[in-house]
Amino acid sequence: MISAKMRIRQVKEVEIEGLGERIKQARLDSSKSLEQICDEVGLSRTYWYDIEKETLKGALSIENLRKIEEVLGVSFGVNLEEDCDI
Repeated sequence: MISAKMRIRQVKEVEIEGLGERIKQARLDSSKSLEQICDEVGLSRTYWYDIEKETLKGALSIENLRKIEEVLGVSFGVNLEEDCDI
């Protein structure tokens, strides 16, 4: 008998107070230019500024947050798995 696979999707959004300001401060503390950071993360400068000002129309993806952390060499301590019930 062939075993079928089922995909499960988990969508979770959390609000982190002051994350935009912390990202901005990490950018300012970095030796990299905004243009270099955006190129490495794969985001436009407009989107980056929306992140810093916390004015995104949607949520920042965890993938983009991890890329930002990697490029800036910091961790913002966001862990969505802690509250996972699965």
